Amino acid sequence: MQKTQQRDNYLVTPTKKEYEIISPKYTNVFLSLKINNFDVNPLLVFRAMRSKDCFYMQKKYPGDKDPYETIMGHKISETIKISGLNPINKIRKLIENTKSSTYCDENKHNGFFSYFSYECFQYFDKVPRLKKDPNDCPECLVMNPEIISTYDHKEKSIVISKKYKSSPENYDRYKEDLRKIAQSIIEKSKQLNINVPEKLKGLKSKTITNKNNYLEKINKIKKEIVSGELIQCVLTQRFKKASKISDQELLEYLSINYPSEYVYQISCNEFSISGSSPEMFLKVKNNIATIRPVAGTIGSVKGKTDKLIKKLKSSIKDKAEHIMLVDLARNDLGKVAKPGTVKVDKLMETMAYRNVIHLVSEVNAKLRKDKDYLDAFSSTFPIGTLVGAPKIRAAELINEIEEEGRGAYCGAIGWFSNDGNLETSTIIRTVVKKGEELSFNGGGGIVFDSIPEVEYQETLDKVKAFW
Repeated sequence: MQKTQQRDNYLVTPTKKEYEIISPKYTNVFLSLKINNFDVNPLLVFRAMRSKDCFYMQKKYPGDKDPYETIMGHKISETIKISGLNPINKIRKLIENTKSSTYCDENKHNGFFSYFSYECFQYFDKVPRLKKDPNDCPECLVMNPEIISTYDHKEKSIVISKKYKSSPENYDRYKEDLRKIAQSIIEKSKQLNINVPEKLKGLKSKTITNKNNYLEKINKIKKEIVSGELIQCVLTQRFKKASKISDQELLEYLSINYPSEYVYQISCNEFSISGSSPEMFLKVKNNIATIRPVAGTIGSVKGKTDKLIKKLKSSIKDKAEHIMLVDLARNDLGKVAKPGTVKVDKLMETMAYRNVIHLVSEVNAKLRKDKDYLDAFSSTFPIGTLVGAPKIRAAELINEIEEEGRGAYCGAIGWFSNDGNLETSTIIRTVVKKGEELSFNGGGGIVFDSIPEVEYQETLDKVKAFW
């Protein structure tokens, strides 16, 4: 197909006639264009369109080999940093404003991409004032995209949307601009390729907490459990590494070498957050809220997956820990759910990854009429698998014995649509990059029969991607 023919065949929505009706009612209107038969790795699209502020999130259904969707923010019209106050209140106002001021025919493209640090917990529940992020990043960052696209991996198609000021007389110019963006994506993507190293380049990683100190913390938690203070507490530690890797290279490295349910990056001038997480935090679609707890872990060894899965599923300790955190997810969803609708639809399935094997469950609930997706988020954040049980007491103990705040780690990242849906991942298996310094964490749930040496090794297994 000739280039001019291909451009003429692009379907842009809304049509000119529809736009003339819509535009007087809104300040901004997204024009959207779909490219069919576009078999490309979306990482190449992201690299071709990369800007100073941008975001990327690839999603895969549990157990599937291939992803089903990748959402990308190529150009950001506004980046909002929130610290020291409840970010949900701010985001609610942002969503209300954009719903009334911005139209998008591709409704899922009208919204915000955001991350929430672990420390946002203090605005949602009765926990003590939490320690500050050692990387000094905002507690929450919200990106409002100007150019956004979604790649459908099964259909091999991409939908690109760009936000324009409402102006009926400029429709043809806007349409041609969007077509040029589409053609640029096609042409640039053909010229690029992905070559990633097997190991992350840079100096040797350094621990912030020495091993003996970490083992002492585990024993302290176990004493608190014996005394009846709590049942489980998630202890974590941080590592640092110097590396000259770029944000794009880091994203490609994780995507190719460590694929998972969610591969994501949020990047701005001061820092970036890049991860490959096996754990959904919260998804809300059509008023159904879903939490997918991941708890119970064993290190993975090539060629021994079946044997290790059997060992994990027979572990009394891991099964008890997992059931406890499934109950916690049920309780958290119960705060916003219609009575009788909280259901455990999947229980203790196994998921194998390159470094580790996990036990995974799924809990669903229908939201009450007086609650929305933002209420569901603040009522369940952070996921219990990253705190412990009881949740508040575990958070108090974490704040007491961990030397630093957690920052983005153990928080959540994802897309908040103006249509009342959201999909977020827990921020684990994730690196925060500031300049040439990489910061990343690993942790695990400590229970009565935890073996300190084994728990310590688990933290190392979880960060092998960055080692």
